[in-house]
This record gives sequence, structure tokens and C-alpha cells, in this order.
Amino acid sequence: MAVTAPLLIERAIRWHGPRVAIIDGERSLTFRETGDRTARLANVLRGLVSEPGRCVAVLLPNRLEAVEADLAIARAGLVKAPINARLVAAERRHVLANTAAEVLITERSEAEAMMELLPGLEHLRTVLCCDGGPAGTLDYETALSAAAATAPAAVVRPGDPSVVLHTSGTTGRPKGATWTDGSRVAAMRNMLLEECPVEPGDGIVHAGSLAHGSGSKVLAYFARGGRNILTSRFEPESFARLVERHAATSTFLVPTMIRMLLDAQDPPDGRLAPLRTITYGGAPAPRELLDRALATLGGVFVQVYGSCEAPHPVTVLPRELHRVDGDDGAHLASAGREVTAIELRILDEQGDDVRDGGVGELVVRGPSVMAGYWGDPSATAEVMTDDGWYCTGDVGHRDERGFVYIVDRKRDMIISGGLNVYPAEVEAAIHRHPAVREASVVGLPDERWGERVAAFVVRGDGEGLTVDELVEHCRVHLAGYKKPTVVEFVDALPKGATGKVLKDVLSREHRAREESR
Repeated sequence: MAVTAPLLIERAIRWHGPRVAIIDGERSLTFRETGDRTARLANVLRGLVSEPGRCVAVLLPNRLEAVEADLAIARAGLVKAPINARLVAAERRHVLANTAAEVLITERSEAEAMMELLPGLEHLRTVLCCDGGPAGTLDYETALSAAAATAPAAVVRPGDPSVVLHTSGTTGRPKGATWTDGSRVAAMRNMLLEECPVEPGDGIVHAGSLAHGSGSKVLAYFARGGRNILTSRFEPESFARLVERHAATSTFLVPTMIRMLLDAQDPPDGRLAPLRTITYGGAPAPRELLDRALATLGGVFVQVYGSCEAPHPVTVLPRELHRVDGDDGAHLASAGREVTAIELRILDEQGDDVRDGGVGELVVRGPSVMAGYWGDPSATAEVMTDDGWYCTGDVGHRDERGFVYIVDRKRDMIISGGLNVYPAEVEAAIHRHPAVREASVVGLPDERWGERVAAFVVRGDGEGLTVDELVEHCRVHLAGYKKPTVVEFVDALPKGATGKVLKDVLSREHRAREESR
């Protein structure tokens, strides 16, 4: 018998029945109560879809019902298609159409807007709405109360689809990375073994959206008897109170959140003391930020690298390596080393392995890697080889100790005067200036050089940094051809649903300003 997500959920319900499983403000559920409600929801969903294996879309903030939906969809033998609440209407409609979702689970605040998207979505049969909803929707609690509390006898195999997680879509329409049940369980094992071991009673604060990175940790904590502690919006003071109140042991943050937390918790007031692990990822962490975080909060940090297609952790920089050693902590700029169950290679343009120190594209293989893009074999063929290697599109190198350094996205590389410039390297140099809060670097067309390096910079509060000062700072840290020839100070960087900077928007807005001048 294979170990599947439904089996792990059933075990956790039996083994940890009276323990608290989910906390959402003043609401909470034990494992036994969660078992009852998710069995009912699984029966509701099975009655609403045409056949096993269909997709159920979930558009919910971080609330109790979002965790219930995750577990119930797995128990029903269906496929979860999360929709990030930050997506605009066209992007939401694309997810619903791409997955041919037959049920949408949402809440009252989103229901009316989502009902307007229904015309033309012939597969979508039912909108299941929390907190009541407009005409044409099915009330969530009413449906649960009428359903049986014995879970349906769904047959789930490791190769069956379990989750369709859509990419950020920064280079076109989002594609649905498909995790099988087996790849989801494999990713969970990687996390428990090499990122964050979980014991009964531990608790994770979900500060980021359950529709993305943080959501991948729900099953791991539930399966191990831990608590999923929810907050719908990251705000440093309320986050600290939540950690203290519930003695939370871990969280997952992006670097921007860490900076916000340090600005509000400097010096720390002790409320974050229960945290044993702060996992971070999703974007590079500038060295100055990491040094400050370690000095302020101590050795609790773990860095992970991964993607929708190859869920984190693909590589890990563990707690014990978050320190400065004989090389002045150069490895802190890395993404760590690949986890035990992942193979990682770095290939040149000809598909050959590069030597240590050589730059190339990262390709990975392992049981946690996606099966492909939902309903899109041509897009799958572009990134997956016949023998299971996923071509990440990330460019990097590996040192003699095995640490992997992500240089940039392959598509973001700037070619200026025939020389390659990786924006992430320029951004790292800019971030070393103490007056810089955020920065993003893009290539702009140039008649003479092909492309020129342009930096868009958010200054720190009250800082009077000038263009000349920043260019001179870059001259010290970068080769001449890499330093920006265009510098613009902006109030904020445009970001997508997953928090990534939208470089195409920066370029487009810059062109519009140039034309208006």
C-alpha cells in the first residue's frame, strides 16, 4: 500500500484527535473536529463533481475553511486549484478555465465578483460560499451540516493529480504546474527531513498566502500533529502577538517580510522567542538584511529554493550554516545545497555539465518534481526532458563545497555590448548601499550597445541618496559594463500575486515616461 495524502490525513485524525489542529483568530478545531468537517466537505464535493479527479478551485484568504478545503479535496480524491486573491479578474478566470474546475470554494466578500466571471465557464457547476452568499451560490455551512460525516472511499494512487499550482505568469499566461499525490508527499518528506522537523504540538504561523508557498506546509504540519495557525494579512506587530500567544515554533517568510519584521522588532521584545525556525525564500535575501536578521533574531533561519514546478525545498541552507566562517560567510549568498532526494545539475548552452564555478542553467530531477503543466503538453515539453529533468530557467553556479548560487533568471539576462549582465548581481551590489530599501534591475533597448542596464530603486525612509552617489557605489562593486547607466528612484516596485517584482511593468512604465517627456 502506497503512502498517500489521504492516508496521512486519516492517520493524523486518529493519532492526534483531541489536539488542536487549526487556529484562526478565536476559532479553532481539534484533529477530531477537523476530521468530521473535512469528511463532510469531501462528501459534498464528491456529490457536486461529475467524476473523480476533477478540479476544485479555492479562492479564500488564510482562514480556517482554506485548510479544511485543502484536506477535504485530498480526501475526496479530487484536485485542488488554488487561486491567489491578488490575481485580477482575467487571471482568475484563466485558472478556472484552464483547470475546467467544476466547483469553486470562496467567501462572501469575493462571491459577487466571481459570479460575474461565470458566463462561458461551462464546466463550473457550483460556487460554494463561506459566510453566506448571493443568489446562485451554495452556503458552505448548510452543505456541511447536511452531509455524512464518514469520509468517502476515494481511491488515490501516487500518480494521480493532487494540486494544480499556477505560475506567476510574469512572461505570459500562467501555467498550471501539476503535483501528483506522490510528488506532494515527496515534497513534504523533503521539508520534514531537511528544512523543518515537526513534532506534535508544534505550530506554524502562515504569514504568506496559503495559495502559494506557505500552503505547501499545511499537510506536513497536519500529518505530524502540528498546528496550522492562520493570519489573513502580514503585519509585524500582530504577527509577533500571534507567535507569542500560541507559542508558534515556525513560519515561512519572504525577505520583504523579514525586513518589515526587523523594522518593527529592533531590538526584539521577546515575543518572537518561541520561533525555532524562520524559513525564507521566494526572492534573494540581501546580505545586509541577513546579517541584521541573524544579529537580531539569532540562529533560527533556514533558506529554501524551489518553484511551482519543483516545490521547495530543492536546495536548503540550514540553520547551522547560517554563520560566518573562514570565507567571511560567502556561502550565505548561496541557496544552500540540494536535498537528499533531489538531483541537481548545471548545464551550459550545449547541454553539457559545467565545472565548479561555471555558470549555466539549473536542471533538477526527483520524486517531488511536477508531472507537467495541466493540459499543456507543448509547454511541458519545453521544460521537461524525457528522462524526468526539469529545466528551471534559473542560471547559477556551484562552488567546490557544493553550495549553489542562483545568479538570475535566464530570460532576465541583459546583453550589453556582447557581454552578459545578470540583474541579480547588480541588484545585490545596489542593496549593499545602506540607503537602499529595494532595487530591481532590467535591460532597456540601446541603439549602440543593444541593451543598457537600468536600476529602479526604492530609498529608505528619510534617505537623501542621489543618482551620482549610487552609480559611484556600483563602480566600486561592479565591473564597468555592469553598472547601471539609468537610475530611477521610485516609491515602490510593482509586484505580482506571489510578491515577485514585475520587471516588464517597470520597463513599460519607464518607456511611457520617456515618451511623455
